[in-house]
Amino acid sequence: MWIANQLGYGVKLLAVAERMAESGDPLPLSLRVQPTLVPKDHPLAGVNGVNNAILVEGDPIGRVMFYGPGAGAGPTASAVVADILNIAGIRQASEGPGNVDPLLAASSWRPCALVDSGDIRQRHYVRFKTKDAPGVIGKVGGCFGERNVSIQSIVQFNASDAGAEIVVITHEVSQRQMNEALDAIQALPEVSGLAAHLGCL
Repeated sequence: MWIANQLGYGVKLLAVAERMAESGDPLPLSLRVQPTLVPKDHPLAGVNGVNNAILVEGDPIGRVMFYGPGAGAGPTASAVVADILNIAGIRQASEGPGNVDPLLAASSWRPCALVDSGDIRQRHYVRFKTKDAPGVIGKVGGCFGERNVSIQSIVQFNASDAGAEIVVITHEVSQRQMNEALDAIQALPEVSGLAAHLGCL
């Protein structure tokens, strides 16, 4: 993704879990797994090769990252053993009192519910294949604006007689608004297709 590189990002496959509100019963959670643009100065940008990382952000802890190998015989065996111990601990907690880790005790759990996917909010990176013609960027921007999708940046690449590519990075927006905007843009006669659509940190 050389365009992402030029814009100062790398691409990582992220699994994201996010609390959508400070309170609630059940507590609303957003979960997603997707390729995501990560700024080159972000801690996750330096995770490469067989290494995995878990980044936790919250109050009052701030930002903490756990980093280490996630592939190969040793890490795989360690993960399997950890899963077995977690299952055993949860079963022990459900069967009655005893020497149970307080983190595994049912009394420490909070009921949670997944929010509708259309309500998930995040930034987006999209790349369209279009005609190289006057007014195309304006029409694309208009489709976003009509659906209250705020644009952080919009850039045209590879303009030629064969066409062009328009790259847009949005501010945080709901998935529902983004989908409506993308449907409208792809219906424009000047737009031949959506070439890429990723999340963006």
